[in-house]
Amino acid sequence: MKTLSPTLLTHLQGGGPFTMADLYTVTMASGTILRWTDYDVDITHPVTGYTHSASGPVLKRGKTRTIIGVEVDTLDVSIYPQASDLINGISLLAAARGGAFDGATLALERAFLSPAPVALGIVSLFVGRFADLQMGRTELQARINSSTESLSVQLPRNLFQPGCIHTLYDSGCGLARATLAAASTIATGSTDVLILSGLGQAAGYFDRGYIRFTGGALDGVRRTIKLHTTGALLLFSPLPSAPTVGASFSAYPGCDKLQATCTTKFSNVVNFRGAPYIPTPETAV
Repeated sequence: MKTLSPTLLTHLQGGGPFTMADLYTVTMASGTILRWTDYDVDITHPVTGYTHSASGPVLKRGKTRTIIGVEVDTLDVSIYPQASDLINGISLLAAARGGAFDGATLALERAFLSPAPVALGIVSLFVGRFADLQMGRTELQARINSSTESLSVQLPRNLFQPGCIHTLYDSGCGLARATLAAASTIATGSTDVLILSGLGQAAGYFDRGYIRFTGGALDGVRRTIKLHTTGALLLFSPLPSAPTVGASFSAYPGCDKLQATCTTKFSNVVNFRGAPYIPTPETAV
């Protein structure tokens, strides 16, 4: 069911002229919000008051549909960025290759303009999360899955397994992320996959953890740590660009979900939710 504002409903019922434009709102996992429109001038959202820029990338989308039920719908969006389209100082395509759209959401709305570019009202067409991305030299093709995707949860909720069923730092784990953060700065010799710093923790402490930049051109960029040796972090995937010497970041330890790790590394065995003493399956002949 589509909801219309009284002003827009009255205008449509009266047969008044109008022009339509799409409004895109992209919310990154980092909190950065991008607001674009496919119209030729900026449009002010009639509800939020925010301006959707016409100076952003060229946008092209597929069709939307309305269905009854909980089926996961998809929307295909093609983004053709310009040189001026930056995310945290990095070109949009480079940021996308670096994972900037991981966990990002998109809200698509239809604005009714009369007289243009004054928006009388809006209709929500689609809300979802970025899924598959395909990138070329000048184009970013994104598939957006509707919000009903979050209902695709396997049951039963809890499984009996040797490893802990909690996710590190979630409410069940109980550990406070901020208390385990280790702040440091980039040292000379670092590359887009190898981070050198003054971190002095024992080798392996940050395995499966992640780093998050808190300064410099990569501010807000996050990467998973593949391997940690004293003073060096090897990343799973490369950064959009090599970090500058002196840029600040925070490193967070990872967890292999074993009882021994929970006990010795985090002193958190009281919240351990694995079942390490279940007998291993055996075949009798």
